[in-house]
Amino acid sequence: MNERIGELKIKAQNGDVHAQTYLGYIYEMGRGVNKHLRESSQWYLMAAKSGNRYAIEALEEIRRSSTGL
Repeated sequence: MNERIGELKIKAQNGDVHAQTYLGYIYEMGRGVNKHLRESSQWYLMAAKSGNRYAIEALEEIRRSSTGL
């Protein structure tokens, strides 16, 4: 899994919105990695800046859950 995540990170850093979104999901859910909402949010934010609706909604949900609203 670490090799796959490394490949995704390279794609994401090069602007691949799908890779950014998937990394956000992986870190949000802890799929093959430790759950890490800060890192998840960073990847989602990159994707959200490109208009990815899933990433935008995921960021909103993370913010709501972290503020207790």
